[in-house]
Amino acid sequence: MLSCSEGKKHGLTIVPLSVTIGHESWLENEEISKEEFLKRVRSGGIPSSAAPSIGMTIEAYDCEEEVLHVAMADGFSGAYDVACSAKTQARHPDRVHVLNSETMCIPQRALVYRAMELLAAGTSKEELFEQMHAMIASANSYLVPEDFDFLRRGGRLTPMAARFASILKVIPVMTVSKDRLRIEKMSTSRTIAAATRAVEKSLRSWGLRESYYISVSHADNYKRARKIADLLKEAFPKNRMGIFNLGPAFITQGGPGCVAIQCVDLAGSSIDPSSV
Repeated sequence: MLSCSEGKKHGLTIVPLSVTIGHESWLENEEISKEEFLKRVRSGGIPSSAAPSIGMTIEAYDCEEEVLHVAMADGFSGAYDVACSAKTQARHPDRVHVLNSETMCIPQRALVYRAMELLAAGTSKEELFEQMHAMIASANSYLVPEDFDFLRRGGRLTPMAARFASILKVIPVMTVSKDRLRIEKMSTSRTIAAATRAVEKSLRSWGLRESYYISVSHADNYKRARKIADLLKEAFPKNRMGIFNLGPAFITQGGPGCVAIQCVDLAGSSIDPSSV
């Protein structure tokens, strides 16, 4: 969810995913905007996403410094596998450290920002990885889709389930599976308020504390995202929150109009995940 130029502002190297519709492919956030991508999807295009090329990844490793690559969740993207393969081909493989974030979007961004904060404070490599893994374990994600036909065409809902949801106007809430390799249905509701209450209940059972950051990200559906964020703020008034725009790669997963709700523990950190 950062462009290459935005990454440079933070001293980061961004290795972008690619997205494809038909026979055309683009680097996410570099060669196609979210708006243009959504326009093509809403016109009937079936999108897919792919991990960064191994060549681009090896190039990012080609430096004299040690490299920490915080890769998108294994299971949702091939980025982690590509990173591991690129490490073996790097000029200095012993200086490359690949971390499976087991997440994406804002928790992944928070992991990167936290790593930079710890490095700036002189944290040892061992302590850094210990804190990274603790943050990874704290993260959780939910998806509220809007376009059921998109999910059906993409194979994420069966035709019968998609038709059932559309006819009855139910709102499914998806969540990350326990093995963190896929999304699965958590609940169905008739209203956004009820769907948000289901997420609230799940967050409480997850053990959400005041140190957790809650993000609400959307694919051109600010009105729904704002309503969900307001309801969650009422439920968790002491937690920091932010609303974000989803990029093309995530839109291939959740479809136009979807809203993603995510959390990650920022205990002991002063980072701001909304900073770009």
